[in-house]
Amino acid sequence: MENGHFKHGLEEEDKIISSKRIKFSSGENRYRIPELELANGGRMPQVQFGTYKMKGDDCYQGVLSALRLGYRGLDTASVYSNEKECAKAILDSGVPRDQIFIQTKLWRSFMGKGKNGKPLCDAELRKSLRNLGTDYVDMWLMHWPGPGRHLNYPPVRMGMARPKQPIITNKDKMVPLDWSPAMRLETYANMCAHISSTGKVRAVGVCNFSLRQLKELLDFCKERRLPRPAVVQNECHPYLTAEPVRKYCQEQGIIFQAYASLGAGMVKLMEDQNIVQIADSYDVTPAQLLLRWGLQHNLALLPKSSKAARQKSNLEIFDFKLSQEDMKALDSLHQGEENQNTMVGWLREHDPDFY
Repeated sequence: MENGHFKHGLEEEDKIISSKRIKFSSGENRYRIPELELANGGRMPQVQFGTYKMKGDDCYQGVLSALRLGYRGLDTASVYSNEKECAKAILDSGVPRDQIFIQTKLWRSFMGKGKNGKPLCDAELRKSLRNLGTDYVDMWLMHWPGPGRHLNYPPVRMGMARPKQPIITNKDKMVPLDWSPAMRLETYANMCAHISSTGKVRAVGVCNFSLRQLKELLDFCKERRLPRPAVVQNECHPYLTAEPVRKYCQEQGIIFQAYASLGAGMVKLMEDQNIVQIADSYDVTPAQLLLRWGLQHNLALLPKSSKAARQKSNLEIFDFKLSQEDMKALDSLHQGEENQNTMVGWLREHDPDFY
């Protein structure tokens, strides 16, 4: 693979020829998910189970089913309010903790310091660990880089063409109220203070960062001699290919982790006839095609579904390979504006120091 991150879980990957699917014998485990090597030497499943918007028993049953099926990575967040359900599913699955890669996220409300002068992220990490029923997380991600509340969205269902209308009454409202770009950097440094090969956090990363913000962060890491983010989790799919950030991550040895690979809301990728037709030519579903597109762009993936059949289908993506022609055809569906890096749910200006 291009960026050298890959540790193949399937030797058969190199045997795929053209668009023909591999036929596995009944005794073969076709769900041996490839692993990606992190900058700190750790390893992360390339395909993890996403839990965004999953709540209560739906989340518990979904995570339990995924773990029993063979998923060995879970993506959650404090703001998802489902960490406890993930913990119960992990316990009931019987899968040892050290065989599951767990990543959660720090919400923007917990940037900066509290009244006691201590970083707010410290207590939030302890809370996430309690909720998850674990002594450590494999990856701790900064969820959002900006302060929020200034614009008339999210969410918006009219696309990027909708006029950006500042909410005048929110002019001085931010989360936290004293937010600044410098606070984002200091919060990252505070998160890094917890990194240890045997401690509460094994690696850190960021989500939803623009290219400018990511470059600024890496400069800050160099200046302060901090670990660089191991992962950047941003939206990525054929309608929003995120090429500038993806390319920069590849150059810097950072894993790009895609969310919303199958679209969501008004971004109806799986109904796009171009995608449907290409999927039909490989005898796969549109979802499998979109996930395979992500694999061949060297992305880490976070498919989610509460239905066991779909969870299974989302792992059946290692026995076919898209041609260069079809990869280019899917790439050509890109609809994003220059430097746009969100589309499905958090539409805002492209560089969120304002939102």
